[in-house]
Amino acid sequence: MNKGFGVINAVRFVLNSRAYFVAFLVVALLSFLGYSYLLSGSSLNLALPKIAFGLNIYSLTVSLAISVLLGLSLIMNAFAFVNGASLSGKTGLGAVIAAIIPSGLCCTSIIPAILAAFGASTTTIINVTGDFQGPFATYETILIAFSMGILFLSVLLVSRNIVRCCMVKR
Repeated sequence: MNKGFGVINAVRFVLNSRAYFVAFLVVALLSFLGYSYLLSGSSLNLALPKIAFGLNIYSLTVSLAISVLLGLSLIMNAFAFVNGASLSGKTGLGAVIAAIIPSGLCCTSIIPAILAAFGASTTTIINVTGDFQGPFATYETILIAFSMGILFLSVLLVSRNIVRCCMVKR
């Protein structure tokens, strides 16, 4: 069987259930809103004209792609877990972390908030924040592409497990 065909069939199989479809929509929508907010402050959102939600075409496309991939990864891993398929747990968890970290640490108030929670002074927060966020901002495009690749790999691996375990039984 063609791998792409197996992924499509596994996605259809999982999302055919109303509960998993609704869960996917909720996860994808919430992550889209989160990514739209995070990427609105991105340096990559400055160059092109805004088309929707205060985002340019690049940021909007990235928000949508990561949200769909993240939703598929989480929901399909949940489906596989519930149905006893062997999981690609480390890849799934790694994909979620890799999807959140790059855009979450660049150009947001997460690092200053963490520093403030640990009692850092305003001067320390101002001086240290740039040192942490700078590398994430510099390599943001590469990190986002890496995140999307890891998420796609997670969907691919869990699809194979679902095809082997669950679709063969039915």
